Amino acid sequence: MAAAKEKRTQKRSVTFSVDTLEQLDKLAARHRTTTSDLVRCYVEKGLAIDGHKENIDLIATIIRQEVKSQLDVQIDRLAKMNMKIGKISAGLYYLVLKLLVKQYGSTRSQSLKELATETRKMGVKYMQMKDYQINEYLEDDDLILTDADRL
Repeated sequence: MAAAKEKRTQKRSVTFSVDTLEQLDKLAARHRTTTSDLVRCYVEKGLAIDGHKENIDLIATIIRQEVKSQLDVQIDRLAKMNMKIGKISAGLYYLVLKLLVKQYGSTRSQSLKELATETRKMGVKYMQMKDYQINEYLEDDDLILTDADRL
C-alpha cells in the first residue's frame, strides 16, 4: 500500500500584537489545539470566504437567470390575458355601436360617429390615468355623470 501523500508546506513568519497573541493562545487552549493550528484554520476559513466573494458575480448571474425565467412565464401569461381583455373590449365596443345603429337607424349616423369619436377619446384619456387617478375618478360619481352627459 502506498503511503499517503503529505501536503507540501512552507514556513512563514507572521507578527501579531501581544494582545492578539494572548487571545489566540487562550482560544487555542480552549479548543485543545496549538496556536499555529488555530491560525492556519483561520487563514483557511478566510481564504474560503474570499473564494466565495470571487464567485459572487457568477452566483448573482445564476440568480438573475432563474428569476428572469420565472418572471418570463408570468409576463407571458399577463400579456396573453391583456390580449384577451383587449379583444373582448373591442368586441363590446363594436356591439354597442351596432346596437345604437340598429336602435336609431342610419338617420342619426353622423351623431353616432361623433359619439364613437368622443367615447374613444375618453377611453384613451382613461387608459392614460395613473392608478391613483383612476381610483379617484371612479369614486367621483358627479364627474363620471358629467363626462357621460358630454356624450
